[in-house]
Amino acid sequence: MSILTKSGVVLIEQPGGPEVLKYETIDLAGPRSNEVLIEQKAIAVNFLDVFFRSGRFPLPAYPAPIGLEAAGIVTAIGEGVTSFAVGDRVAYYATTGAYAQKRVISVDDIFRLPDNITFDVAAAVMVKGLTAKMLIRDGYAVKAGQYVLIPAMMGGVGTLLSAWAKSLGAIVIGTVGSPAKKQLAEQRGYEHVIDLQNEDLIACVNVITGGAGVDVIYDSVGKDIFDRSMDLIKTGGTFVSYGGASGWPEVDALPLDQKNIHFVQAQLNNYPGYQHKKGEAMKEVFEQVEKGIFDVQHLLVYSLADAALAHADMESRKTTGSIILKP
Repeated sequence: MSILTKSGVVLIEQPGGPEVLKYETIDLAGPRSNEVLIEQKAIAVNFLDVFFRSGRFPLPAYPAPIGLEAAGIVTAIGEGVTSFAVGDRVAYYATTGAYAQKRVISVDDIFRLPDNITFDVAAAVMVKGLTAKMLIRDGYAVKAGQYVLIPAMMGGVGTLLSAWAKSLGAIVIGTVGSPAKKQLAEQRGYEHVIDLQNEDLIACVNVITGGAGVDVIYDSVGKDIFDRSMDLIKTGGTFVSYGGASGWPEVDALPLDQKNIHFVQAQLNNYPGYQHKKGEAMKEVFEQVEKGIFDVQHLLVYSLADAALAHADMESRKTTGSIILKP
């Protein structure tokens, strides 16, 4: 097969810290049957990427590709492709290898991007928005007036989840890791923001709820917060676990049974909307953008070659909201 073009890519050299992400230029063969070549315009950075990079989610061989979602323009099509044409604006998620300037991908893994959704916005909200949708619609259907605790509310998923819950009339209580992030959250209209660097989580939640506890916790932190969470959830409440940034929680059935707490393990990889890659599940996510519920005006942008720096900043909690890479 003839070489069509060259592409900058980021690969995981071996499991480890951000420094194992290496940018290099590779030869890229043209698309085969049922494939297209995409010139990528915006690439998402997700905390899931950290798990793959660190070896927490082992990969079969190294160097290994990284990244799950991006948006761009079709620049070449393979034999027999009729559903897409050169010039089409497309996006994809749940397909490894997104940290690349250009890539060849199956037409089964991409969908046409709506005209009113920019490349940057698509990369910022696809996986994170689908995660929020999974939690809000399937993990626990939050209702108006309920107390909702969202740890790491200024993270990539946290910002979208907090906004969606607030739009449904829930009373959102969020945690952040610094006074600066608390100020930012308050500027965005959140009344109940707890700075874990300077405030006591349990005491603050008890004041906000009048000691009644929260109806649901949507948690991505995991081990560091799980034990305290049992004291914060009201009897008959729900704990939805969708991540383990500090390690997966060790779930003890006894405290759950004592307060009749419903524990939900929400896994994006098992979510039908994530498995179906043609964008059907994205419609409601993009609606949140159109309604102005999702704040997509404050994206953090790094160059693709600086992917290691983006990872380092995200893990050290220097970032807020969605992070994207630009080739």
